[in-house]
Amino acid sequence: MIYEYNGTNLADGLYYFYASWNSKCNMLAERIQRLNMEFKNLTFYKVNTTKYTNLKHDLKINKMPSYLLIKNQEIVGRKDGNFDYYTLKKWLQERMM
Repeated sequence: MIYEYNGTNLADGLYYFYASWNSKCNMLAERIQRLNMEFKNLTFYKVNTTKYTNLKHDLKINKMPSYLLIKNQEIVGRKDGNFDYYTLKKWLQERMM
């Protein structure tokens, strides 16, 4: 399941930062769905940066889309930009070990 971020503290999981006005971000939904099905032990969160501008600035999210992997309330991985499914999958696999 992919959750829509609701403004609470960042829990462990993968955070997908997107802008609702950005067509590239809107096209990535299928990739996120596929990753979610493959990484069953990882919680996925979508963060609308148009709505959560303070979080965007606090985490220095300057590129859409961006991905943050949080573990034990710390950022253990970050990837900024539009990447294909296999690149994202490999990136997650390397960080989940």
